Amino acid sequence: MPLVPAFLQPSAILQYLQTDTFKKHRPDWAVTFFLIVYFFLVAEHAQPFQRQFSLSDLTISHPFTTDERVSGIECILLATFIPLITIFLVSLVKNNQGAFSSPHDTLHCVQISVLGLLVSMTVNGIVTDMLKNWIARPRPDFLARCGATAETPYNQLVDISVCTAPYGLSVLTDGMRSTPSGHSSISFSGFLYLTLWLLGQFKLLYSKPHHLYKYILAVLPLVLSCYVALSRTQDYRHHFEDIILGSLLGIGFASWSYHRYFNSLVSKISEIPRGDDEEESILPV
Repeated sequence: MPLVPAFLQPSAILQYLQTDTFKKHRPDWAVTFFLIVYFFLVAEHAQPFQRQFSLSDLTISHPFTTDERVSGIECILLATFIPLITIFLVSLVKNNQGAFSSPHDTLHCVQISVLGLLVSMTVNGIVTDMLKNWIARPRPDFLARCGATAETPYNQLVDISVCTAPYGLSVLTDGMRSTPSGHSSISFSGFLYLTLWLLGQFKLLYSKPHHLYKYILAVLPLVLSCYVALSRTQDYRHHFEDIILGSLLGIGFASWSYHRYFNSLVSKISEIPRGDDEEESILPV
């Protein structure tokens, strides 16, 4: 067996990139890259509506922690690279076992799998940020971020003009972006997509029941997404309603994106990208 699989040979990759099979997905890739840039440069820095609050509100009186269980960048990295690495390794194993008829088919499955993951996460991330800024609900630790002046009325509605922002203005502003939970939506949009992908690639919902361990391995990513989501209540970054809404967003976008690019999980061709059963492989076996 060659050290580098046939589908990873530069000639095979170049040949695949020149096929109509790949070219028909170039618009989706272009939109996805635009959305990634927009998410990091615009959506993540948009200012939320400055909603009024009261110092007597116990739901926003929790302490501010600087030691998060899962930081924002860690959440994005986990939800992106664990699925990416898993997709590559599983595809490599299936390729070595002869599950694909040609290097073209292996590359196409990997390309569609990665595209679906990125679409799920970027669309979800932008929608989540938009809702955060429109809803503008104070986080559970908002009063600690605010550091209201001593003369601030206790039982009256006030705005951020009374805040001294002891942790900085950016931390104060971010304190108005509680609903929905971005950690929850991002983790579910990535990890649920991976679970659906694993179920589809191994036909776990189509054929006769498989060994229990296969189902456990397929749903393990959801355990990690649940931990990330619940950690936000432990760090007092989110209310429980925030993580529920965020999780539902991630679940919705992961399901939509997966089924946009792959056949039904109960189909006998669940492991094949949509439309591939109607096309002929362009490269010879």
